[in-house]
Amino acid sequence: MTEPSARQPAAPPPPPEAPTPVAAQPPGPPEGSGPPPPPPSRHASAAGVPRILVAVLAPVLAIVMFASGLAVGQAGSGGAGSAEGQSAPAASAAAGPSGSPTPDQELALIEQAWQDIQNNYVDAKSLDNQQLAYSAIQGIVSAVGDSGHTSFMTAAEAAAMDQSLSGTFVGIGVQVAPDDGKGGIVVGRVFPNTPALEAGLQRGDRVIAVDGKPTTGQTQDQIVASIRGPAGTQVTLTIVRAGTPNFNVTITRRKYDLPLSSWTMIPGRTIAFIRLDSFATGAGKAVVGAIEAAQKAGATAIVFDLRDNGGGYVNEAVAVASAFVASGTVYQSVDRSGAVQNIPITPGGIATSIPLVVLANGNTASAAEIVTGCIQDAGRAKVVGEKTFGTGTVLGQFKLADGSVLRIGTERWLTRNGRPIWHEGLEPDYPVPLGAKVAPLTPDVVQGMTAAQLAASGDAQLLQALSLLQGQG
Repeated sequence: MTEPSARQPAAPPPPPEAPTPVAAQPPGPPEGSGPPPPPPSRHASAAGVPRILVAVLAPVLAIVMFASGLAVGQAGSGGAGSAEGQSAPAASAAAGPSGSPTPDQELALIEQAWQDIQNNYVDAKSLDNQQLAYSAIQGIVSAVGDSGHTSFMTAAEAAAMDQSLSGTFVGIGVQVAPDDGKGGIVVGRVFPNTPALEAGLQRGDRVIAVDGKPTTGQTQDQIVASIRGPAGTQVTLTIVRAGTPNFNVTITRRKYDLPLSSWTMIPGRTIAFIRLDSFATGAGKAVVGAIEAAQKAGATAIVFDLRDNGGGYVNEAVAVASAFVASGTVYQSVDRSGAVQNIPITPGGIATSIPLVVLANGNTASAAEIVTGCIQDAGRAKVVGEKTFGTGTVLGQFKLADGSVLRIGTERWLTRNGRPIWHEGLEPDYPVPLGAKVAPLTPDVVQGMTAAQLAASGDAQLLQALSLLQGQG
């Protein structure tokens, strides 16, 4: 997710068990629980479209973020929509320049459909007007065609996303990804010191039911929302795991913290292995702290791991890139008029000359791609792994009347040298696939390994990075 001009925190990418559209957005940070959605508003008057629907074209607050991760924002207002209770304009209203209907005419069709349903549906008392409005908004968003970027979130989903970028979560402690069209979701990572780890969940586990309700036919956002919940409550997941019969696991949700960055020394080498999980608040300071600690421990080279990093605040991306690159541009921002703004490096980086290799994969997205592209374009380091996800839209976050949120692509961004990322991704300098059954190593795992165990680990991407740094540490 991304943001326009002003660069203050605003909305991921994505929380652990965070919403992640299939084949559109990489896994987000851990799931978080937000406040429950507002109760359905029932039996709205047929006089007009509910305020939430009108608000689709009249947002009251704009924030911006990087699709998949988050960035920064600015206040603003959206375009005008028809007033609540306003009657449909006459059919003879002027058409657009090309003879096509104007936005006001099309909005009138939505209002007319709403009124017809309210006035004529045989079981009017059963109508859930909030659901009708939300479905209409979802339909409008889907018709935009900006899959995985322009999107709609309920108030609870928006709160969970905000929480996920604070570094503190309430939930079970997993990161999820789409299940390749099979229905359900798959566990991409189980975070340390979380209920999910204690319950024995593993990377690659498929969730096919939540509290007995099959996930088939549900969107990933819906599944994630059902996994979230208040601290102290329980959720039962039905798991498919290769080599074992399907089983249920009941997990008690609780609050937990995730360290943004972790590091260790590679066994038998003077190479530091530093990982960044997301670009949440404090990511830049966390990376700088890890580099300082590694250098004090004698590190003479760094492997910087951005695999499975779904992004975050854009100002944190600038801070992280500036730790490794001495000068120039971090990325280019292009608005709808075509105007280009170069976002500069912050001088004084702590590790602008130490030998470096960056690890990336298909779930490296958004702010993580900003940093990867900057380092690659600057010739600062080689990138090892797989093509990145391909997020390149700046999202304006528009808060609607009931706390729900529209995320609208308002700008796009390019790499430091002007390369487009949207729908394309970044190609690594050294393509190294990682088998589906091989989990990327993390510093907390490597910390307990011997050099022989690391060599036999199967993490070909990390091993390739170490090979490139041969003689450097």
